[in-house]
Amino acid sequence: MSRVCQTDGSFGPGIGACRGGFDFTLTFEDSVLSLLPQAAFLLLAPVRLNTLRRRKNRVAKNSHLGFLKIVTSILYTASSIILLVLWSELESYKTKMSSAAAGLQFLGSLATVTLSHLEHTRAVRPSHLLQFFLLVLLICDAVRLRTLFLMEYPTSLVTWASIHTFLTGLLVLLESLDKRELFYSDRDKALPPEETIGLFGQRLFWFLNGLFLDGYRKVLKPSDLFDIDQDLASEEIRTLFSQAWSKQDKTRKAPLSRVIFRVLWLDLVLPMIPRVLQIGTTLSQPYLISAMIKYIQDGSPDSKNDGYGLIAAFALNYSILAVVTSWHTQSVARFAVKLRGCLISLIYERTLELDSKEVNLGSATVLMNVDVEKVLAAVKSMHEFWAQAISCGIALYILYTRLGAPFVAPLITILIATAISSWVGKRMKTRSSDWVAATERRVTSIAYATGAIKGIRMLGLTDTVLRSLTALREAEVDRHRFVRKLTVWVTVISNIMFQLTTLSTYVTFAIVSLSKGPGLDVQRLFGSLSALKLVTTPLTGTLQIITSFQGGVASLERVQAFLKGEVLKEAGNTDHTEDTSSIELHSIHGKHPDTSSSSEALRITHGFFEIEKSRPILSDISLTVLVGSFTMIIGKVASGKSVLLRSILGETTVVAGSVSSTSMGCGMAFCDQSTWLRNITLRDNIIGEDALDDAWYSSVTWACGLQKDFKELKNGDLTRIGSKGGSLSGGQRNRISLARALYARKPTVIIDDVLSGLDNTTEKLVFDRVFGPNGLLRKSRTTVILATHSTHFAQQADKIVVMSAGRIVDQGTYAELASRKVPFHAFDAGSDVGSDSSEELKNVEEDEKALGMVDATSLPDESQDDDTDRRSGDMRSMLFFLSAVGKVQVSIYFALLACETVSTTMQYIYLKIWAESDTSTRSSMVRHLSTFIGVTMLNIAVIGIWLTHFTLWFTPQMSLVLHSRQLYALMMAKFSILVSTDTGSVTNRFSQDIVLVDNQLQSSWINATSCVFLILSNAIILCLATPQVAACIPFLCAAGYLIQRVYLRTSHQIRLMDLEAKAPLCTHFLETLAGIVTIRSFGWSDGYRRKNKVYLDQSQIPFYLLFAIQNWLSLVLELMVAGLITIIVGLAVALRSKVDSGYLGLALVGTMDLGFFIRLLVTSWTELETSLSAIARIRHFSKTPSEHQDRVTSDPPTGWPLSGSVQFKDLVASYTEEGNPVLHGVNLDIKAGEKIGICGRTGSGKSSLVATLFGLLHHQSGRLLIDDVSTDGVALDVLRSKVTALPQEPFFLRGNVRHNLDPWQHSLQRPPVSDEDMKLALERVDLWEKLNNAAEPGHTALDVSLDHVDSLLSQGERQLFCLARAVLMDGKIVVLDEATSSVDAATDRLMQGVLRSAFADRTIIAIAHRLDTILDFDRVVVMDSGRIVEVGAPSELLKMERSLFKALVESQGKH
Repeated sequence: MSRVCQTDGSFGPGIGACRGGFDFTLTFEDSVLSLLPQAAFLLLAPVRLNTLRRRKNRVAKNSHLGFLKIVTSILYTASSIILLVLWSELESYKTKMSSAAAGLQFLGSLATVTLSHLEHTRAVRPSHLLQFFLLVLLICDAVRLRTLFLMEYPTSLVTWASIHTFLTGLLVLLESLDKRELFYSDRDKALPPEETIGLFGQRLFWFLNGLFLDGYRKVLKPSDLFDIDQDLASEEIRTLFSQAWSKQDKTRKAPLSRVIFRVLWLDLVLPMIPRVLQIGTTLSQPYLISAMIKYIQDGSPDSKNDGYGLIAAFALNYSILAVVTSWHTQSVARFAVKLRGCLISLIYERTLELDSKEVNLGSATVLMNVDVEKVLAAVKSMHEFWAQAISCGIALYILYTRLGAPFVAPLITILIATAISSWVGKRMKTRSSDWVAATERRVTSIAYATGAIKGIRMLGLTDTVLRSLTALREAEVDRHRFVRKLTVWVTVISNIMFQLTTLSTYVTFAIVSLSKGPGLDVQRLFGSLSALKLVTTPLTGTLQIITSFQGGVASLERVQAFLKGEVLKEAGNTDHTEDTSSIELHSIHGKHPDTSSSSEALRITHGFFEIEKSRPILSDISLTVLVGSFTMIIGKVASGKSVLLRSILGETTVVAGSVSSTSMGCGMAFCDQSTWLRNITLRDNIIGEDALDDAWYSSVTWACGLQKDFKELKNGDLTRIGSKGGSLSGGQRNRISLARALYARKPTVIIDDVLSGLDNTTEKLVFDRVFGPNGLLRKSRTTVILATHSTHFAQQADKIVVMSAGRIVDQGTYAELASRKVPFHAFDAGSDVGSDSSEELKNVEEDEKALGMVDATSLPDESQDDDTDRRSGDMRSMLFFLSAVGKVQVSIYFALLACETVSTTMQYIYLKIWAESDTSTRSSMVRHLSTFIGVTMLNIAVIGIWLTHFTLWFTPQMSLVLHSRQLYALMMAKFSILVSTDTGSVTNRFSQDIVLVDNQLQSSWINATSCVFLILSNAIILCLATPQVAACIPFLCAAGYLIQRVYLRTSHQIRLMDLEAKAPLCTHFLETLAGIVTIRSFGWSDGYRRKNKVYLDQSQIPFYLLFAIQNWLSLVLELMVAGLITIIVGLAVALRSKVDSGYLGLALVGTMDLGFFIRLLVTSWTELETSLSAIARIRHFSKTPSEHQDRVTSDPPTGWPLSGSVQFKDLVASYTEEGNPVLHGVNLDIKAGEKIGICGRTGSGKSSLVATLFGLLHHQSGRLLIDDVSTDGVALDVLRSKVTALPQEPFFLRGNVRHNLDPWQHSLQRPPVSDEDMKLALERVDLWEKLNNAAEPGHTALDVSLDHVDSLLSQGERQLFCLARAVLMDGKIVVLDEATSSVDAATDRLMQGVLRSAFADRTIIAIAHRLDTILDFDRVVVMDSGRIVEVGAPSELLKMERSLFKALVESQGKH
């Protein structure tokens, strides 16, 4: 042992040759390792103490842990006092700062005692401050203790220094322990583990241990996941974000980005700290590698300490790199989670303010499911640009110190590559926008088709719609092809960066060496090669993320454009005239208005209203509605009734005039014509956002005639109704909507034709109980405004308003209008939607009876998979994905990947051969240079071919096939499954899942597979460098196996829960958009905001945990790499005489990449797993039971059906195989050419009977024959092509009039239709002239686009168009499903005339609520509860005393 060295008095830091040449100077240790950390701690401790002083005790004082902390900290203080005394009395050598350091150590121990006690009792988590500084002090004390031993200081000093170091370590341990069991309150005990864990636990992800243990042992449920901490779930930050956006100047550039930085700046900046540390540790690696090679080549026996130092340096470097890398990615993850919460909350907030005409379900869904995800993907890499710029600059300097002037060659190469990538990235932005627009069209069309599936099936358009949607997908993939072509350039450039820079660098170096300068040796090679690695490896990832980052920027701009879009003006009393004096009415603060000051509930004076700018729809509207009065608005189709109601609600723009209402403050109950219901229980739909009042609820359901319907349901009013109320009939949906309006007890109720879908008995019952003199609304003195065609109730209205062409043409009492001979009968028909109402996607009309009497559920989902699949993942999903690509493409891919890996490894090995060879002669230098150029060019060519094949052949095939399989399953699924599915679930599958396939799956697949091959090649080089390391590989493999066993079981389940948790959020979003007018009118916006917060918070939990477990895996694997590198260096030090320095250099350079590729592999593999979860969902969805399943068919006779007879023989049918029957023993014989009318109250089974003709129901027993051929044995597409259908809801395809009149152009089952026939059909229904006027010059009505049919044709005109389409069909059987219920009297007369002339020789089966339309039919069938209760000729049944048909007719006043 040595004593004092001459350099101990200097700062050092190295001691030089003294003390074995491996120690610090005493001055450095006293100043940097003692004074500096103690001083920093003493500066920060008072700040923390002041914070804790104001808090209350939250942890039990009397505990073993608290006692141990007190005892240990007191002993720690005592040892510091003793050390202070010993250093003060020490006569041996000490520096000027030794006593000062001991004194600060004593003060620090006092601060530690105080802070430890307060942290233990008043903080829920272990002290991060104490943990960090005690760890730093432990390391510093250990270094100083070693020096004390080496310098042979007095035993007493060394002993107490050892005790003090031990106590420091013990304090670190005690301060790191969890205190959860010691908390006073249950609220604290329920805190998420991340909020109660210490610094080390956070950095090493110990808080995930319990989750991994649960995931390994059992199937996880959402309730098993712990909540995210308050900082991430903070509602305050989302509110601040929303407020900042509202205050932001939208005219400035990138306003949304400015708001993000202003609100989340701290979370944006924090990841920079670990990123800087990551840069520092990475940039030190070339020096370590050079030092290691020099040490191996030196071979001096006196340098053992240097070897041990190198082992420690490599271990410390790679361990720190692992920790700071996971720290950085976790910090970025927390920022991403916060940003996601802020963006989705703001988008939803904007949705609640959206002008109803701007509602677009597909666009909004793509914003939330696609654009936000792309923004978050870009966020992950946002710090790489500045970090890589710094890294590249320093790495190029290191390269300059190794090679000199040739460092310019890679710099120029990098600048050119970056310029090309940036240019491609700019073009990518436009192409990405086109691609997203194509995605939006596809998703919107699929959502529309799902909602209209009954009409599609009845019309036999399943194959047509399938082809149409497939064509949209092909167009989308074609748009994506442009993006992929641009991506090829960036991907190829990024993947050959190392080859290009290596080629340019060593070619330049060789040229310089030929003229002057040293040759290439091993030390220079691997020093420069490691520097090149530092430049190119991160740059590879950075160049690749340029395109995705640009895509994220484009998505952020789309979100920004949505947020900047037009919002609905604040509803309230408005005055747009200067001369007209507006009557101000008081706001209501209770259930009903205070009428003391005014009896007027509403006043409109000379109002002009518009939906689109400069296009007034209502003109000169003057209307006064008294409080408690009943006002009825009548008029023909497209007269403006619906727009007037929406104008009262504030949903249109007031151009001129004034509007005053007393109900603005407390909301108005509104029943929209397009009924809006949520996929929840019947009861929850009715009570809405109010609390349950049993007495009032019973009164409301009785008044709406719903109690009988509830009794018929298995679960009563607790039955889920399916998406958009798909498991209910139209009449039932209308009555539930009415019940919701009644239950809300608003002072004003506005109803848009809610009576149109009801049969006459039910209509009269509901009108009497709700609107009649003794009805609920009259009794409560509620102001009622009803738009309707049921003018036979007009006498009961206090005031009647007659509308025509957007104007009020007359108004007054019934007696006044009757005296003016207003033709009430002209308006007495169905409902009016008209071109003036801004409709959402039409609800599908389902059976008259609750569907199968079972709750509506979602489509078969992965949540129904077996437990093993959820826990361990499913290799079948991988095989399913590869099968979509095809064996040939997969084989080509792996063959090219193998060639790419081999050629890349050859370049490394040849560089080693070059460095070890004699290059003193010009010829040898030229020979090596030529060979190196050839090897590198071959490598570049193989990489280019491999990536081009993957991008232009592999991925398009995969995208098309996977979507095709899922779409086919959707279109062919059993009808009962489709009508009970959740729209959000379907939309989620065709938006988020397909986006994962198109984006994440492709990138993660190529990165994961290439990383595996590269890691294998690195492992081979490692074994060549140090063969002994091969013995470690089995242990590493075993450790990897155990890690993946634990990790995959949990991660796979979390990924599925992440996808599943987003579906309710998506559904809520879609339901809000669909019912935005209703939500605003009821004043429910705040309630729906709260719901959105709940769904968002629930989806944030698995979303954040996904990030956390990925970062845990990255940390564990990188620590394994650190261990492997430590073993390699240790073996090289121990066996340095037997180690090949060239292979060791290759191995160490490879390990630099190994950490990066491990991280990339982890990221790619986890993303691949996420994508495979989507593949698993697609695979399980593709197993959805098909309506063709188990159906044994044969070809019917040629020309079938020739006559059109229909026979029902003891038919018992249900919507599902095991469901309750909806038809019971039906017997009916319909002769060819016979006209049959089907009637009965709502829910009697009329639509169920008709649905059997189209194969929509399951036959439990009995038979259905058409021309004596059983329909069970006829293929469904053939069956539907032989029956002409006219559904209640009009259905249109994207395309022109010609395509919509003859959508079966590619069908072999139907003959083609000529343009002349189409023209005649349109003239027959009086639409040719209107459509012809809308055609562009040089085109006819048949060329007019119907992509926006709602703005072109009114509701009645759309139904007339569908009638024209039916006329062109050649089926012998015609089915009318309440086809005339939504038209006015004039349109109805036109349709009835066409029906009787065009279908005179065909069998007609018509469902009718308006019985006067079937009085001239051959027979009528009366149904009740799924049974035929009466059959006969109308004239005969009307003569029978107790005839049910007669009672129905008399209830309409028609007889």
